[in-house]
Amino acid sequence: MYKLKVLDSKTLDDREWMLCKGKLTDYLGSLKKDFYNFSIQRKIVKNQYLDTLVTTVKQGDPIPLITLTYNEVGLQPVVGADVNIDMNNVEILDGLQRTFRLWAHNTLVKEFESKKVEQPTQFAKMIKEEYPIFFDTGILSLTKIKNFYAENEFTQIKEAFKDFDVYFIVWVNLPPKKVIHKMLVLNAGQRSVSKTHQFELLFLYLWEDLQKEELGINLYREKDSVANKVKSGERIAGDYMFTSVIVGLRSYLEKKPLRVSIGDLDVSELGQEESSSGINEEIFSADFIRSFLAHIKEIDEAIIAKEGEHGRKWFVKDTTLSGILAGLGQFVQINENSNIDSIKHITTAGFEELLQKSQEVGFRLTEFEEQYNILSSRSVNIGNFIRKVVMNYTIALLKGEQPTWQDVFTTNLKKDGI
Repeated sequence: MYKLKVLDSKTLDDREWMLCKGKLTDYLGSLKKDFYNFSIQRKIVKNQYLDTLVTTVKQGDPIPLITLTYNEVGLQPVVGADVNIDMNNVEILDGLQRTFRLWAHNTLVKEFESKKVEQPTQFAKMIKEEYPIFFDTGILSLTKIKNFYAENEFTQIKEAFKDFDVYFIVWVNLPPKKVIHKMLVLNAGQRSVSKTHQFELLFLYLWEDLQKEELGINLYREKDSVANKVKSGERIAGDYMFTSVIVGLRSYLEKKPLRVSIGDLDVSELGQEESSSGINEEIFSADFIRSFLAHIKEIDEAIIAKEGEHGRKWFVKDTTLSGILAGLGQFVQINENSNIDSIKHITTAGFEELLQKSQEVGFRLTEFEEQYNILSSRSVNIGNFIRKVVMNYTIALLKGEQPTWQDVFTTNLKKDGI
């Protein structure tokens, strides 16, 4: 439990917050083991400016507020009194990068005191083996550790941290979507946040609970060790890249094939046209997302059954998922601003039709590969082109036509003036 002094608090319509003060060392010591892996937050990044934070603490200057979200039913804060919070029920909405750097230095001091290693090179090697992220993010290096030894930095940090006060805004019992909204505001300020980023956050927060249901669906992030294997087709039906599914969902709802952003939870626009309309948050219900993923897996299984290993490798590509799902969205004329019951009905009917056509006619991937190989010799943005081609083939397939990849490729090349 972490003890905080409540300096102010306010209860609003559906939310409550506290302004609190607590000891830095107690805060760092009570963080849960995986505090920096909160899925909707950005990953720990290199930032030389933030790396000077320890100097700020040593000088006794205040650091910016840290914003937390905390869940505890019945919590009744009293201004001027202490409150104990269970850090297992806390997530960091704003201040993760700062917290991580302070925790890293606090951890370093503890390791120095417990290991009692006299040689900085040996100590650095031990820390790098146990905490590689400290070095990967540039927070520590052999040179820095040598300086710590030479300048007795360990003792200085320990003394500076010991009596340092940290100030917090603690939001109490926020529902998931409110957590997302607070995080977006805190991290993006008044700038417009891309629709893709909002989709990622809302989906990911929901996915944490859904994956406990053993749906037979596995979504992988770029940082996962098997990510490259999954992307290359070494997978089973139901294994996908997280970003590919997100962009597939957006492609379906917007009825046009969109592309995957460069990195997970990327807030940049990446030059991609963004819809000015808001998100229908009813889409991010457990029932709809569970059903949507199950339908994707059914199509995946049908394509693998018909095309074998070729289908296993082809379907997982983001160009395939965004193209097929954009085609499905166009065919059923999905309207993402409709009520969720209507969206569910149209989506289920559309996927059932797609499943039937995938089993009866299929995607004829040998012919696709032939056309793709011819395309590689032309001056064309292959990724964007393939998304459109897959979309148009899917639309023709759903309409009951007998599309050939040669016709679809040729038609799209003519449209693009190639």
